[in-house]
Amino acid sequence: MAQAAAIALACAIVLAPYSGAIEAADQGRQRQAAAGAYTPARTPDGQPDIQGFWNPVGTFYNIQDLEFQSVYQNFRPSDPERRGKSLIVDPSDGRIPYQPWAAEKAKLVLEHHADPTPQLLDPNARCFLQGVPRHLNNREFEIFQPPGYVVFFNMAHHAYRSVPLNGGPHIPDRIKLWMGDSRGHWEGDSLVVDVTSNNDQPWFDVVGSFHSDALRVAERITPVAADTIEYEAVITDPKVYTRPWTMRLRFERIKDYGTELYEEACFESNERTLDLMLHRPGR
Repeated sequence: MAQAAAIALACAIVLAPYSGAIEAADQGRQRQAAAGAYTPARTPDGQPDIQGFWNPVGTFYNIQDLEFQSVYQNFRPSDPERRGKSLIVDPSDGRIPYQPWAAEKAKLVLEHHADPTPQLLDPNARCFLQGVPRHLNNREFEIFQPPGYVVFFNMAHHAYRSVPLNGGPHIPDRIKLWMGDSRGHWEGDSLVVDVTSNNDQPWFDVVGSFHSDALRVAERITPVAADTIEYEAVITDPKVYTRPWTMRLRFERIKDYGTELYEEACFESNERTLDLMLHRPGR
């Protein structure tokens, strides 16, 4: 009996950090059910189940102008439905609210992105990690949910991000990481993630939309149907922008992908990729 009591106490201690999140998720689910909204299934530890393979519906080429995707990458005729559209929903003009000096820097990269010098080359082309949120709006990815975590696994650059849900503190801000430091919790059926300790290396897209190491990202990830997730990221960086701004897109489930995520073999500082991007003959 004493051993059984000890085991029960240990389990209670382990699960305690998640109990509040599970309770909040259940309350949110009840409210959504009453309103007739979509109610996702639950994982064994009570999380809304968003596991599976997902594809972003949007673009990674220029988040401020979706037309760039067809003009510069796919070499297809312009699509009138995409022209002028932006993933940025706030400000309403779809533009990143750069400070004047930052706007000049972004303009320089944009003007030379198709024939860059090394200092104007997208870090993604060198196979560096893409940062947040780009690793979710760039290529297909997988979500899986071990107890107490949500994990994002991207097929590009071997990137992954683990989001603990235990309410623990962020790492010290003096530590700067390519993928930042994520801490999450569930608000009803929405996963809310705070991302700090970002370094200043990744770009948001190919054309040089950039940030500093003061970047902070507030994500909200909401399943709205069995095969659809709505994604929103509020971007804050007082060193580069005049105000916070918000981008929004959706993810659609990939139903015929297979049993595991495909691998894109891209290795950090890949010189062959650099040669191709700079139009230099390979070694």
